[in-house]
Amino acid sequence: MTPSNSWGDERRNLSHQLPVRGQMLGRRQARRLCRRFACVGVHTQPRRLQELLAGAPAGQHELTNVNFAIIATQLCREQRSAKIKRLKRRGTRALMFAGLLLVVLNFLFCLAYLFVDLTQQASPL
Repeated sequence: MTPSNSWGDERRNLSHQLPVRGQMLGRRQARRLCRRFACVGVHTQPRRLQELLAGAPAGQHELTNVNFAIIATQLCREQRSAKIKRLKRRGTRALMFAGLLLVVLNFLFCLAYLFVDLTQQASPL
């Protein structure tokens, strides 16, 4: 058995993956999963979700809702990660622009200092 870490648990499931049928779902995990499902419009009780994932019989309507919630949460996660990647790229571009602006301003100040120094040396005083 491999040790549990942030990359996956002892069953080699990633922490953001949803449990599959037949696995035990803890109370805390069930509550978290119900909150995720509620964000996409599917309201279930944590106890009922534990029963469904443990293999209890369910109606077609319940299974449809759970499957929809799983797909919708996956899409929301992908959208959120894409947004974060865009923000990181935008931040990187902004930092590069600010760095180049500082380099250009430093160059201009150096040129101004050079011209002032040359004009003082050329003056007859």
